Amino acid sequence: MVDKSEASAQNRGAELRLRDVLLRNADLYGNDPAVIFGDVTTDWREFTERSFRLANRLSQSGVERTDRICVLQRNGPEIPEIAFAAALLGAAIVPINPRLTTAEVEYIITDSAVSLAFVEHKHPAIVALRGTEMVITRSEDYERYRDEGAPIEPDEIERAADPIFHLYTSGTTGRPKGVSLTQRAMIQNGLTIQLSQRLRHNDVFLTTTPLTHAAAGTRIFSLATDGMAHVILEKFTPDAFFEAVGRHQVTSTILVPTMLRDLIESPGLQMANLRSLRTIVYGAAPASQDLVTAAIEHLPCDLLQGYGLTEGCPALLMLSPEDHDQARADPNLRHRLSSIGRPVPGVRIRIADDEGGALARGARGELQIRSTKAMNGYWHAPDETALAFRDGWLHTGDVGTVDDDGYVYLVGRKKEMLISGGFNVYPSEIERAIDEHPNVSESCVVGAPHDRWGETPIAFVVKTGPATENEILEHCEVLLADYKRPSRIVFVDHLERNSNGKVIRGALRDLL
Repeated sequence: MVDKSEASAQNRGAELRLRDVLLRNADLYGNDPAVIFGDVTTDWREFTERSFRLANRLSQSGVERTDRICVLQRNGPEIPEIAFAAALLGAAIVPINPRLTTAEVEYIITDSAVSLAFVEHKHPAIVALRGTEMVITRSEDYERYRDEGAPIEPDEIERAADPIFHLYTSGTTGRPKGVSLTQRAMIQNGLTIQLSQRLRHNDVFLTTTPLTHAAAGTRIFSLATDGMAHVILEKFTPDAFFEAVGRHQVTSTILVPTMLRDLIESPGLQMANLRSLRTIVYGAAPASQDLVTAAIEHLPCDLLQGYGLTEGCPALLMLSPEDHDQARADPNLRHRLSSIGRPVPGVRIRIADDEGGALARGARGELQIRSTKAMNGYWHAPDETALAFRDGWLHTGDVGTVDDDGYVYLVGRKKEMLISGGFNVYPSEIERAIDEHPNVSESCVVGAPHDRWGETPIAFVVKTGPATENEILEHCEVLLADYKRPSRIVFVDHLERNSNGKVIRGALRDLL
């Protein structure tokens, strides 16, 4: 007779891992393209061997299960190899946006305690990695390091519950927090993406946004769910997009609204070969009804809006192509173009009040989610994790309503986050940087609408001594990534506060 606890442990041991996803593709689709970058195509058999080699070489360097590996570079074919190699060891990668400043990179590296780093040649943040073993990517150094590993499958030591992504997202305290996403979550997300976005094995997906961002980074694994081809664009421009779609017969892609607008307004659109393109997924920032309507009219493909957050791994709600078509055809449904859609398979949502009580449809409250692919929690931040998970729900911080048909409409954010060009920007992080200026007493940052970026940060500053707008902006250049920097400094005599001593941000928005 088998002990129940023993049987339970055996069942958990049989759970699918990312290793199984990789080996399935090598078995079924060995000669089919896995990763395409520029002129180089790597098939699934070769990609699997490279992942084996790199995993074994990492093991030789002392990387162990639950360790963290930093990846600091622009989009490139190395990132998927590093991600799968880490998964084979039960380790996690810490993707870092190369646009971050040295100070920002140093904080993430220190906080995550990485054991090894893959860094693009001559990146200025290399100085922050002193004392950490480094491999220089986009160079022969990386290839030599990888190929020193044996081309054999590493021993099975990992578990489905092991974190694979350690993604940093800024918090309301101004300090970035590490979001832990497991192999189990990646596989669940891949199945969700495949089902909700109607992807199939012969699809060719184009990544245009940074692989260091949750939406694009998790695609490394969701596309592997059924061995789809992954085309990686190093840097987005309309011409580069048009060329990649036509050359590789791309069928699906993700764009932030700024990119969508750039395509529509590009002189090259009329001559572009987009016949293969079936679906454009857009999201990560607000998109106006006018922009969506123009995209439907000018682009020969379906549109699908996605809403998510890093803590949700990340896809949570979707406005389908049929929703777009119905909204355009029926004036009574046009308002749906301003919706973020309905929950995707595997996700349940509710709107709740501040006490955690579920609200009726039409009422305004916080959007909360429940899903097996939600994060494990924040890295060594139990208090923050407890705030995120309450009453059995993950709290998004977004305020919205749900209509009678289940469509969600966002009306604001409990957190004062704004989204600029598809990137999450937290006012408290900017305020902390500005307040370090010797002639600044205090500051408050709010978001303002922007035609190109969706939103842009505006800083209201109380100064104690001589300081000009340019001096404050130059000060921010050292401490903040370019997309986080305020686009305007407004000097004020004081910041209006409520009875609790909190700055009244709404009053500042009114000044704009």
